[in-house]
Amino acid sequence: MKTNTSTIYTVLKIVFWIILIGHLIQTGSIIINYFISVFNPNVSNNTFLGDSSSNLNELGLRHYTSYLSFQIAILLSKAYMAYLAIKIFDKINLSNPFSETVANLIVKISHSALGAGIIAIIAQGHTQWLAKQGFDVVKEWNGGQFLFLAGIIFIIAQIFKRGIELQQENELTI
Repeated sequence: MKTNTSTIYTVLKIVFWIILIGHLIQTGSIIINYFISVFNPNVSNNTFLGDSSSNLNELGLRHYTSYLSFQIAILLSKAYMAYLAIKIFDKINLSNPFSETVANLIVKISHSALGAGIIAIIAQGHTQWLAKQGFDVVKEWNGGQFLFLAGIIFIIAQIFKRGIELQQENELTI
């Protein structure tokens, strides 16, 4: 049985919608939990995050806020990348796949991954500093992985732009 490309696209689009909604729910949960924990510090002990952010609330609001802000920024970057992937599925035409719109969306994904990588590297430095201060904060932010992803996607975007040029040249010769 041969798998239809449009079926695969539909399934992938649904998967990206699930990823987008999941990241937005997780971000919203962190934001709501943050505002509740500012007024009631005991709430930060009951987070679903599975990390040790609750003891940061003891260190001070500034460090607690920055730690959760890094998490929120990275989650929003991931959600934005999923949203852009959904837009790619909406805009791509399989009979004429190379378009300026799709190329621009791919470049935006690489920029978002680059931003997430930079934020993750800064967050990792902050987390290491907090650990040196004696707080039990263990979090791997994976900044290098985001930068690697950004580089690969940027290369794909450049190849895609070259495909646009070749497609336009091909249309002119016909």
